[in-house]
Amino acid sequence: MKKLLLSPMLRSVIIYGASGLGFAGANLILARVLPTTEYGLFTLVIALTNLSFAMAPIGVDGVVNRRHLEAGPDLLKRTLAAGFLTSLFALTIAGFAYEIGTTLLLFVFVTTVGGGAMLVAAAQFQSEQRYGISLALTQSPNVVLIVAALVVVWTGIREARLPLAIATLGFVLAAVIGWWVLFGERAAKPYRETRFSWGEALAFAGVSAAGTVLIQIDRLIIPHVLTLHDLATFGVLAAIAGSLFRVLSMGVGYTLVPRLRAASTVIERRRLIAQEVKLVLTITIAGSIAIWVLTPWIERSFLAGKYHLGGSLLLAALFSGIAKIMNSFTKNTAVALATTGELATLNWLGWIAVAMAVLAGVAGARWGLAGLIYGVAFGWLLRALAALHFTLRHLRLPNAVPVTAP
Repeated sequence: MKKLLLSPMLRSVIIYGASGLGFAGANLILARVLPTTEYGLFTLVIALTNLSFAMAPIGVDGVVNRRHLEAGPDLLKRTLAAGFLTSLFALTIAGFAYEIGTTLLLFVFVTTVGGGAMLVAAAQFQSEQRYGISLALTQSPNVVLIVAALVVVWTGIREARLPLAIATLGFVLAAVIGWWVLFGERAAKPYRETRFSWGEALAFAGVSAAGTVLIQIDRLIIPHVLTLHDLATFGVLAAIAGSLFRVLSMGVGYTLVPRLRAASTVIERRRLIAQEVKLVLTITIAGSIAIWVLTPWIERSFLAGKYHLGGSLLLAALFSGIAKIMNSFTKNTAVALATTGELATLNWLGWIAVAMAVLAGVAGARWGLAGLIYGVAFGWLLRALAALHFTLRHLRLPNAVPVTAP
């Protein structure tokens, strides 16, 4: 039990949890004070920006996490160039698929470039196992979001553009602070390598992007097959019931990858994974019970009857959340242990899972929002199984090791 409590993953989950409370609190405040259409628009743009900035580095963050690179001007230039290209793609998709206006498209553009730079800076700190400053950067947008919600309440402005503008500013500030610290420490670090393979970066980008798309795919499908009110309801459901699983999924991957990379034997890897599974399983069971019990009270106390989260929606959210945690374990172990060729294969399998999630989600929408959530969760399970296949290859015990080894 002592080892579980001292787990770096648990500490990261606690930090993610505090950040997640900010995200959930901000969404509950905005869901209550904004008109349903404005909150639905806010939910859509947040989904677009979360998707685009997570994909912005085009795998540079993954390479930085796996290797020791010099965090200097060369790396920053490549990061910004990747973010600029991704932002153009994001603007094209957002402009054609959704009618959100020029101002909101500008927010998407700035958030994509700034958020991508923030992620690479955070990945550099993560690779050095400096989890505090790395997590402070990646989770700062959620802190800014709660500030944005409070500003909306204080000013009385009931438009989505205000909190989205403040959120955009938060991404830019986090990127500036992160790179300012890295540049200041640059001379004292031994890292001088600046080159890396874009093939490896693209393989990692594909694996990460598939998961990022799956995270946001519910929000992106709903406006096309259901109503804006359903999108707003999903935003509330994700804030209340989905936050725990979002926190666990991120916490699992954050410390697991560098520690698995540092493990020198298969037995160490197996022991590390088994320890983390026990911890996450305990939190998942306790958290699921708490969500089931507390959600009706939160609905009555904070939402004033604007949204109803029935039992079928809660069950769908719990099922989806568990599928996401399974994926987080298998995907991150694969990212840490797999070869570049295996990552490339996992990339394609991940996008097949995304396609299946879209098809299953659209088909499930005939049974309403809960059916759509179950359909997308099917894609999560497929992706988890694909990553598990590659993970198991690197967790096999050598023949010389007794089968009774842990």
